[in-house]
Amino acid sequence: MKIGIYANEEKDRGFVHLKKLLDAIRRRGGEAIVASGAARAAGFKDSGFDEEEVLDNSEVIICLGGDGTFLKVARKAYKKDLPILGINLGSMGFLTEVDKNDIDNAVEHILSGNYAVEKRMMLEAVVKRDGNALGCDIALNDVVISRGALSRILHVKTFINDIFVDSFPGDGLIVSSPTGSTAYSLSAGGPIVEPDLDLIIVTPICPHILYSRSFITTGDRSVKAVIDENYSHTAMVTIDGQEGYEARGGDCVEIRKSENVVKLIRINTRNFFNILRSKIYYRGESLRRNEI
Repeated sequence: MKIGIYANEEKDRGFVHLKKLLDAIRRRGGEAIVASGAARAAGFKDSGFDEEEVLDNSEVIICLGGDGTFLKVARKAYKKDLPILGINLGSMGFLTEVDKNDIDNAVEHILSGNYAVEKRMMLEAVVKRDGNALGCDIALNDVVISRGALSRILHVKTFINDIFVDSFPGDGLIVSSPTGSTAYSLSAGGPIVEPDLDLIIVTPICPHILYSRSFITTGDRSVKAVIDENYSHTAMVTIDGQEGYEARGGDCVEIRKSENVVKLIRINTRNFFNILRSKIYYRGESLRRNEI
């Protein structure tokens, strides 16, 4: 089996875990397709492949890093319909399935075919000005409309299927997939949603009204967020924390369920709520102990 590998140098200092991964793959008869940047930085004689070649020559993808690294790689892998496994080198690791100390076991599962593939819903976002598209992108986690550098209240008019919901004054708006419910949306007070559901979550960021709450709609509906026409400053539209578009008063963002999905490799038997407890609840307990 050909396994494409992406590694985050900042998370994997000296590529210690990358070398462990490559060794585990080779010992079990697999073939590693390494992105050229990581290959050169790790001092390999073979300089590796560019990112497109990694995708074109792989059957599965493994990435080493945190959730940010996973999002970056997943946004490429879905285009080739490739399943992806994340090895967690970060602090949270909701999307990254495998602990860095369990690399050998993970490789054994993949090369023996002993794993499941879980499909995750994605969102498609189009940023428009005067009816013309400024940009179009795909998100696994979320689409965020936020104020720019100046701390001025941003009013975002929100519609579902072109029916007006409300105008939210505050720092902005998060439109997330179920996968993204445990990301920025959670920090902004949004609900926790099981990731295999077909829903869209809309969460105001620091709303300057007392009654504002998140709301949820079905995946077959579209969400439109319009920046108030009188807003005279620059706003930002950010996709998965990876891509950004400048926006101004009158611009709108149309968001709907994408036809594409991300395929996540699952080798652990833990369910979503087990992960939730270990990643959030126990992390909170650990933080409190550290404060004592």
